[in-house]
Amino acid sequence: MKFRLSVAPLAAGLLASTTALADGYTGDAGLGIYGRQEIYRGTTTETDVLPYIYGQWGRFFGRVDTFGFQALPMGHGFLEVSTRIVQDEMESGTLKRAGVRDRNNSQLVGISTFQHSPIGAISISLMQDVGDSEGMLVDASWIGAWKPISWLSIYPELGMEVMSSKYTGYYYGTNAGEGGFRSYRPGMALNPYVAIHTSSPIAADWNLA
Repeated sequence: MKFRLSVAPLAAGLLASTTALADGYTGDAGLGIYGRQEIYRGTTTETDVLPYIYGQWGRFFGRVDTFGFQALPMGHGFLEVSTRIVQDEMESGTLKRAGVRDRNNSQLVGISTFQHSPIGAISISLMQDVGDSEGMLVDASWIGAWKPISWLSIYPELGMEVMSSKYTGYYYGTNAGEGGFRSYRPGMALNPYVAIHTSSPIAADWNLA
């Protein structure tokens, strides 16, 4: 079991406009600095500057790494058809020299929902990797909101990620002789995590989050 602590997971920082950027679009859009911690020995933390979206255009939505369409009203939200972008590929010269095969990014599609409640939002997603692993990824989290001072909003998040044995087997398992190791097939993994998102206005219609 793993424990993950991050400040604004995936996005270490971003500059986003909070106005409607096009007809019908509401929310934030800008650039994000995305970081991925070292996964295997011999590599360092990777960072990329990529587009950031947290908003909605009609029934189409984007929530950092999850994008999709709100298909049917359900509870205090919608049943959504969605995809999730995860930077889980493993590819480097260090791995190749060690005789370890590359792992490609997952291609996740499935259903999700984002439910509003008096005590915060509940986000649940069930995704199938239609790529190489053919595994499943389930994620459930609670997201709160707290504004301690006028210029700072804090959004704590508590969640649990479940990886199927096919998913962990592809990314973390090894074939016999791969890298000089015996065959290894991990089972299902449960990954609890804690995250903190922040947002502060820096100019008219612009936030640093």
